[in-house]
Order: sequence, then C-alpha cells, then structure tokens
Amino acid sequence: MTRGRDRAPPWGGADTASFWQAEAADVVAHPPLRGVVEAEFAVVGAGIAGLSLALQLALAGREVVVVEESVPGAGALGASAGIVAPQLVRTTPARVLARLGREVGGGWLRLIGESGGHLFDLIREHAIACDARPQGFVAPARGEDAPRRLAMVVEQWRPFRRDLTVLDAAAVAALTGTAGYTAAVLDASGGGVDPVRLAQGLAERLVAAGGRLFHHSPATALDREAHGWRLLTAGGTVRAAGVVLCANGGNHRLHPMLRETVLPMRIHELVTRPLSRAMRAAVLPHGQALTDLERDIFSIRWIAGDRLLTYYPVSAHATADAVEIAVNDRLRAMLRYHEPVRIAHLWQGVAWMNSSLLPRVVRLDDGLLAVQACNGRGIATNAIVGREVARILLAPQSYRPQIALDMPRAVRGFALARHLPNVLLHGARALARLTRR
Repeated sequence: MTRGRDRAPPWGGADTASFWQAEAADVVAHPPLRGVVEAEFAVVGAGIAGLSLALQLALAGREVVVVEESVPGAGALGASAGIVAPQLVRTTPARVLARLGREVGGGWLRLIGESGGHLFDLIREHAIACDARPQGFVAPARGEDAPRRLAMVVEQWRPFRRDLTVLDAAAVAALTGTAGYTAAVLDASGGGVDPVRLAQGLAERLVAAGGRLFHHSPATALDREAHGWRLLTAGGTVRAAGVVLCANGGNHRLHPMLRETVLPMRIHELVTRPLSRAMRAAVLPHGQALTDLERDIFSIRWIAGDRLLTYYPVSAHATADAVEIAVNDRLRAMLRYHEPVRIAHLWQGVAWMNSSLLPRVVRLDDGLLAVQACNGRGIATNAIVGREVARILLAPQSYRPQIALDMPRAVRGFALARHLPNVLLHGARALARLTRR
C-alpha cells in the first residue's frame, strides 16, 4: 500500500458520482418536459418511491407523468450503499406502538416487515437486472446485555413478522467473519442491490407500461387550479388531478409546509478494488449485508466483482493515503481475517431524516401528497410506501391502507438540528477511537 503524504484527496466533494453512477451503463434518454402535458397523476422525483408508485399507477392503466431533476438514480438513491434493511432506525416496535398507537403503529410495522420481500418480489416480477442479493441483512451489537436486548426486540416484532432470528456471539462470528459482537438480529428478508440499475429498471418498466418520464426537468413551482394542480418545471407544465412529491429533501421547494421537516445526514461510502478468494470466503461468506447497531456505525457488504463496500467518515481535507490507512485499521479491528484493501471509489451520499425516524406520508391538500424521509432505510421502505400510496390513489374510497396519512411536522430547532446527524456520526467515531486506546 502506498504511504506517500501528498496524494490528493480521494474524492471531489459532494458532487462526486457514486460507484454505481460511475459504473452504470448509458441510461435510456428521455427528453425534458416541454409545453403543457395533461395527466391524471403527476409524480415529482424518479427515486424508489416515485418510480414504484408511478409504475403501479401505469400498470393499472392510469395516466401518470414523472418529472425528474436529472435522471433516475442520480440523487440520494444512487449515492446509497444499496443495502436492503427492512428494520427500524434507532427505535423498537414497542416504542413505535407507544407513540403511534396499535392501529397506526401496527400498520407501519407490518409494512416495514413486508418491505424487503416486496422489493425482491418486485425485482423478480419485472426481471430487473440490478445485482439483487436477497441473502439477508445482519444487525449485530456489542455488550453483555445485547443478547437480551435483541431477543426482546425480535419478540416485539412477532405479531407483525416471523422472519427474524437472534444470533449469539459464536453464530455472529461464523456467519459474518466479524469480531467483538455478542449478538445480532438476522433478517432473512434483507440483502442488497445496485441502486442505480434498480432505478433504471423501474424507469424502463414504467415507460413500457405507458407512463411518461421526463429527464432533466426540475420542478420549480406548484399551483392549485380549479380541478387539480399545475406543476411547473424548467421547460414546461403538467396539469394533473393529483400530485405526489417524492423528491425527499427537495420537496420543501414546492410547498411551504415541507420546509424544515427533514434533516440531511451526510455519509461517505467507499468501494474497494477486487479482493482475494480468502477474504471473500472469510468475510460475510454467505452474502448477507451488515450494518451494526452501535453509535460508531460499521457497515459492509459484497458487490459485483468481489469488491467490498463499507462506510467511513472522511474529512474534506483528508488525503487518499490517510483514508486508506484509516479504513484498513478499522477493518483489521472489526474482522477476524484481514488483508490490506485498496480504495477504488469514494463518494458522499445523504440520508434524509425526520424527527420520528419513521417513514412519513403527508397530506398537504386535496390531491396533494408527499413522501418524506427515508431515514437511511429508503430502498426497502420507499418501494412499499410507493405501492401503498398507489393503492390509496387508485381506490380512495374503498382501500384500507396500512399507513396513516400524516401532517407535516417541522423539526424543532431546525437551524441547529440540521447539523446534528453529522456531528453525532463524527463524534461517535472519535469516541470509539479513544475507547479503543
């Protein structure tokens, strides 16, 4: 491994393309929106929520238009790790039920529990080539009380799903090749995908089903009309009876009630160069994805080409050498078997968070909904949320949805809170370094 001191920073900043984006085949080009287009439904954003929602509407024979600021997979989805994790974020089923009640909370828990299977079924049904890996998701934890804590969480899930297993320390080590964890939850419905190829595949199926997709058409304004909505883009207009905003962190630009409702958490992901057969056999040999439950988050998964994908917080001025050394130091500490890795690609992604850390679908007006915040679990949850929103739109009087439509909720103390996710991530990393000394 090169140890020089003057290699340039390993990434170009927030605009650096992800590994998936850089490696993606040429996307099928769709023109920007020009002139006036009429439709029954308009969807803003060609991410997982927007595309899965629009596809369901098109398959039902309804007129749907999707406007996308860039191309499918260019936003937060394409910069993600591609992990399918049908789990809650920093909470438990019992807390969700206490906060939302049995009916609303139970609906969300059933939906999240179903989300991994739904996503992989969707991929199979539409024959989307996106390196789908439905081998499962592992969420390990440290500490003497971890077996008890995780067993309690799995028991709380039992009324809503039965595909979770608690692993003891020996089983975690054997299944994952990691060191130091005392227990884990194995979610058989999780796994991983190439998120850009997934988005491209959904977009192709949408158009084949009769939906219309416009690239490079950022939505700029939204106005109420007598019989629906007028959605303005940089080059044209969509008139629709119903509109769903699925641009996540960009939704606030179109409606004032969505301002200060989500927080960005910046995450650095990296992909290694191809690794040896010995490393491949020792680390996650059965192909599951792993993200632990510690504050100092450790996350790994294999992707095509025997490459390892992991997360590591990177300062803007860090050199390539410094990052590579730090990543290897961490892998050496976390894995039972380690060989030096070389970084092939490093980029910055973003997970949009809200105050509840649960998915949120909000009703802003008659015929106007918004899907808000993926909370780092967007690939699984947004696909099934898109399905649910489509079912609501297709049968508003008869369908009994598993989700309850909410009102927008501003994050208290937004000016300071917007920096909190990143402070916590870097603070946890610093604390972990101190405690290991």
